[in-house]
Amino acid sequence: MRRGLATALAGWTVPLAAEGAALARSVLIARALGAEELGRTMVLALVLRLAEMLADAGVERFLMARSGEIGAALLAALHGAALLRGVVTAAMLLTLALPAAALLPGAAGGATHATLALVPLVRGFVHLGYRLEERERRLGPLVVVEGGAVLAMLAAVPLALAMAGDHRAIVAILLAQALAQVGLSHVLARTAWRAVFDRAVLAEVLGFGGPLILNAALMFLTFQADRLVVAGWYGWAEVALYGVTFQLAMLPAQITGRAAGSLLAPRLRGLAGTALGAAARAALAAHLAGALAFALAFSALAPVVIGLAWGQAFRPDAALALLLGLAAAGRILRTPLSQLAVAHGRTGDPARANLWRAAALVPACVSAALGLPLHAIATTAVLGEAAATAAALWLARDILFPRLRTLP
Repeated sequence: MRRGLATALAGWTVPLAAEGAALARSVLIARALGAEELGRTMVLALVLRLAEMLADAGVERFLMARSGEIGAALLAALHGAALLRGVVTAAMLLTLALPAAALLPGAAGGATHATLALVPLVRGFVHLGYRLEERERRLGPLVVVEGGAVLAMLAAVPLALAMAGDHRAIVAILLAQALAQVGLSHVLARTAWRAVFDRAVLAEVLGFGGPLILNAALMFLTFQADRLVVAGWYGWAEVALYGVTFQLAMLPAQITGRAAGSLLAPRLRGLAGTALGAAARAALAAHLAGALAFALAFSALAPVVIGLAWGQAFRPDAALALLLGLAAAGRILRTPLSQLAVAHGRTGDPARANLWRAAALVPACVSAALGLPLHAIATTAVLGEAAATAAALWLARDILFPRLRTLP
């Protein structure tokens, strides 16, 4: 009983700390540099996130979902896959450096974009031992590694801001977090880090993660691209206002997704038939209740909280807060459906659902080009999330509602 409570507490503490620290970093940068520099900082972080998502074949999720023992040889091969992911991501960022700087006039320069490549390159040397512990629902090492990295990131913020004095500080801040994560993973490891490039394992990881890469691209479009649309048609101050509200709205979705990866995914992996359907329905009902409660609370509290923490220049009106709260609720509700699909090898299902969310970017771009207010873009986000959630429910219908198969 106590171990179960401790595991659940750790599973929620890590994502809460990570996302809370990201918000604190945003507040500190906003207070120190102002709205326009925060907007440029957000776009830099988005470019890094795009490259990481496009190169992420899900090494950690493969490790969590794979049945059987993870021996030393397989772990070394997974280290090789993680290292290769880091190298590919770094190369992608170097390739994107000049185009990213040119496409958004007034954004960070090409050299600043290029230095972002150091972050995924460092992360490629992470030791996956603490992920093995997470696989067995022993989350102490996860708390130390991820929590320590968060503390290092926060500690780096004042120093980086003092040294750079503008949006370039984010590169040093993120690099400090990556170095701490890698260093702590090696300190806690029970075995020495060893990486090999095994073609068979790489093929297996890519076969598992290929659909996840497509889903990652769609996730970027659904999670991040709204802000790039705002950056392309509106000013940097509007990027910061929309970005702060969107970041705060999506915070519970991010936390819920990460917690579900540690707590829900291992539980679903070993189930089948009636037991699987019951567990999935229970998880879905809990997430539905949480999503509705969050949407109502966010619409009421977000303008006040944002005004107090970030400053009145970043405060959204009630309508924008309600719309983005509803969009986030749709994302929360899809969390157990995504974990269900991945845990049972249906890694293409999240991408199929997210296609509907990605399609909402078309009306978002049209709205921006017509000069409509930010509320129009937020409305397209709500509609896209609703369509994607409906699609995810339909794809999981055989597991969630098996009795429907017997109906004429």
